[in-house]
Amino acid sequence: MTSSVQILDQGVGYGILVGVGALFATFIAVITKLMNRYLHENSNSTEMFMVANRSVGIGLTGSAVLSSWLWATVILWSVVMVYNYGIGSAYLYAATSSVQIAILTVIGIEAKLKIPHAHTSLEIIQLRYGKYTHILYIFLCLVNNLLSCASMILGASSAIVAMCGIHVVAANLLLPFGVICYTVVGGLKSTFLTDYIHTVIALIVFIYFATAALTNEEIGGIGSLYRKVRDWELENNHNISGNYEGSLLTMKSQGAWFFGLIHSIGDTGLSVMDSSFWQKAYSADVNAMVPGYIIGSLTIYACAWPIGTIFGLIAVILEDTSIFPTYPNKMTTDDIDSGYVIIYTLKALLGKNAVAALALCIFLAATSTVSAQTISVSSIISFDIYRTYINPKATDKQLIAISHFGVIFFGLFCAGFSIMLNYVGVNITWMGYFYSMVICPGVIPLIASIIWKDQNLPGVFISPIIGMGAGLGVWLGTAKKMYGALNLDTTVEQLPCLYGSLTALFLPGILTVIISLVKPANFDWNILKKATLVEDNDQFSENPENSSSGQSDFENPDFEKQDSDVSKQPLAHVGSVSAVEENKKKKLKKMIRIAWIYCIANILITQVVWPLPLYRDYIFTESFFKGWVGVSVAVIYASFIVVGIYPLWDGRNAIKKVIFGVYRDLSKKKV
Repeated sequence: MTSSVQILDQGVGYGILVGVGALFATFIAVITKLMNRYLHENSNSTEMFMVANRSVGIGLTGSAVLSSWLWATVILWSVVMVYNYGIGSAYLYAATSSVQIAILTVIGIEAKLKIPHAHTSLEIIQLRYGKYTHILYIFLCLVNNLLSCASMILGASSAIVAMCGIHVVAANLLLPFGVICYTVVGGLKSTFLTDYIHTVIALIVFIYFATAALTNEEIGGIGSLYRKVRDWELENNHNISGNYEGSLLTMKSQGAWFFGLIHSIGDTGLSVMDSSFWQKAYSADVNAMVPGYIIGSLTIYACAWPIGTIFGLIAVILEDTSIFPTYPNKMTTDDIDSGYVIIYTLKALLGKNAVAALALCIFLAATSTVSAQTISVSSIISFDIYRTYINPKATDKQLIAISHFGVIFFGLFCAGFSIMLNYVGVNITWMGYFYSMVICPGVIPLIASIIWKDQNLPGVFISPIIGMGAGLGVWLGTAKKMYGALNLDTTVEQLPCLYGSLTALFLPGILTVIISLVKPANFDWNILKKATLVEDNDQFSENPENSSSGQSDFENPDFEKQDSDVSKQPLAHVGSVSAVEENKKKKLKKMIRIAWIYCIANILITQVVWPLPLYRDYIFTESFFKGWVGVSVAVIYASFIVVGIYPLWDGRNAIKKVIFGVYRDLSKKKV
């Protein structure tokens, strides 16, 4: 049972869920109209709705990637893991999230080269392996979208319920409602714009949280926090099983590393099997995709690392004091597993206003993810199901109608699924440990489908089916063997989840390699070029490079320069499709090299060079702790500059164009 300590009035909860949701829906409607009028974009075009006309710049791409991985559960869960296992958990949470984005950088740029007109990741499967494999991966991807979206709504709604005391059904239904409204209006472009705004607000709140918490008189600075934690450990004879000397202040922590591995495996599935991450890659300009994803992979440290570290440790030392909301009782297991640790800690340290700011952050983080998920699913429904199997000659108008239906249906279905999870007693910790076994079996075969020409049909089809069955079997069998029963308590234990997730991820990879090497496919990548754009009357041509109707200088600040360069070329070369395509291929191949180098470097540095030397009999000294926390806080400030301020500079031309356009129209009306 939870402690049920209501901190805010119900009006605050409904104000955020209804008021802020309506505000963003109205904002997107206005912005979409302005972009249609002054930047000549067409939000009713499938290419714009699904992939933002493949012209988004570095700034918006970086903020969108960060926002996509800045889940509400990150804010809640990172604090819980530090509270449970110590300081290593927060770093490992952030580092493993960074690795997934680095992997997606490679996948995304490879896809942009090999299937330039794709809208979803599943088009690769359909063109390469045919109908039945395509249907299998549609199922795998939709299950991934459902679990990831529902877990986000579950975590966010339960936290808002705990803070504000509103009804759980109302929280689950209202949270995605505003998302549905603005996503239907603006499509994927709306998610980029709202992602940017959400990210800016979240980073400002994180800066406030970290700075205000460390300078609060109850804490007294980073050095004082360190001494308070050490004193508390000695006074209470605190001992975390599996940690060096049982301390919170060591990287030698079995629980933290088990969590890091489970989280890394699960999030690899969440990202690779989520078509929305592929869509953001398709949506980015050729020159923007890799830099944008690199920015996203580095700025992801701004949440889990500093917020998890600071508030996880503060929660430990404040829980036994009179200012803690649950005092004189400790938090229950359900409180902790549901992510309420940061809620109670903020109330104790910074008051109700800070809790309200957290509620806003959780809402914004959740809605960003839900928006991306609904676009992803609507793309699968419209392209991979409707256009592929129901109406191959579907018009742009028909696809948009199906996409709108997909957004509404999936948003409401996820809300209902989350309500069911609430009533059966599932919390974010159980979900975070569980979904690896279900979503990871298709990861390696799907990655191989875009980077390995020898993967064959039996390998890609058979391996995820066996992998899912084996993963679930190992998970449940280990839980039964080790703990004697199968229930929510035993199936959330770390070792069964770790063994099951390792099996689900790597067994299909091993199988697909073995099966494919028996009879290599030697696939012709040119077949993927059959993926086509959707015609939108006169708005789009077969080659997006030849159309400027949807590509604004908001996404491509060098647009005018490129246009003038083309005009200076010899007449024979102007408008030459082959010359444009060749130049694009050269850029993409260069970006592929950069992406591979960065991915390998990211994995080696964040998973090996940085953390492993600290996995020894060592408790952080005060000076090392100061540096560790100080750098983590500095990352928030740096991230705000990179994904908060830079996109404004990156899109300065379009912003100026819209402002001047509005001013001109208003001036005409006055005259």
